[in-house]
Amino acid sequence: MLQRGVKLSLPLDLHQRLSEFSYGYGVTREVEEHLRSVGLRPTPFLPSLVQEAKIGADVYFNRPGGVLLIQFKLGQELKRFRRAAGAKVTPQLEKPFWRFQVDTATLDGQYDRLLKSEQAGEEVYYVAPRFANWDDYAQAFENNQVLEKSLLLRPSEIDLTLASKGEPDGWHRVVYDTQHVYVCSEPEKVMATNVEDFAKTFLSRLQDRGVSVNSALTRLFNSFGRRRDIRMQTLEKPKGADGEQVFLRVDEEIGQRTENLAVERQRRLNSFQSRARQEGDAIFAAVGLETWSSGSQLYAVTLDDF
Repeated sequence: MLQRGVKLSLPLDLHQRLSEFSYGYGVTREVEEHLRSVGLRPTPFLPSLVQEAKIGADVYFNRPGGVLLIQFKLGQELKRFRRAAGAKVTPQLEKPFWRFQVDTATLDGQYDRLLKSEQAGEEVYYVAPRFANWDDYAQAFENNQVLEKSLLLRPSEIDLTLASKGEPDGWHRVVYDTQHVYVCSEPEKVMATNVEDFAKTFLSRLQDRGVSVNSALTRLFNSFGRRRDIRMQTLEKPKGADGEQVFLRVDEEIGQRTENLAVERQRRLNSFQSRARQEGDAIFAAVGLETWSSGSQLYAVTLDDF
């Protein structure tokens, strides 16, 4: 356990790019502290709990609460912005700034699962550092400022911005500095979440809706199997068009891979149900393992005053 005020001593060969594992640890610790500070009780899912048969030992699944999903992204630090082919706008960014990519088109991909989780009513964020090296991380960790010096962005903000501009789904860049956030190809501003507000906002939502943690987990699990419309670019211009491209929302065929995922998802849940102490344990394990496999940290969150 690192004590406050104790300097981190890092070997020289670690002064390279920040690792996602290290960054995720710092974020996870501080997310829990923020939630506890407003009267919430978070329990992170850990794969080791599956083997130890302690999956829901600290979770009251029948109490009011919900689910939080955090997706870690390491932004690449840049000093120059290069516009994509055909783009006409350069975003106003201070130096240094950072960039990460999201693939919004792949069904059952990382973004797809995160967006469907948010659309199911749960709290979901991309979290990315506003630094890119060990020295800055060590200082932020020591001062309990890893989350404060990070970007919090809802997947729905990306989706709404792209849809409002008629952008097709696919690979898109998220670029950001300490104050501004854009989604590209053609840069458009998106609204990030204030770190100081996210815990209070989450508390208010949980108090208003009054559902149990078990209900939230079940709804989240079911959302994974839902097909999401993907915006695809048409190859033909419409009659009388003024030259603008047209995009349509269409269902992509599920395919054998998606069917296999659905079968495996249900098999995994059935396996947990056959040996779980309660239904909450089984659904927490099934959702937790699936989100963990894509690099997301799952929390079951309950209200402390119940």
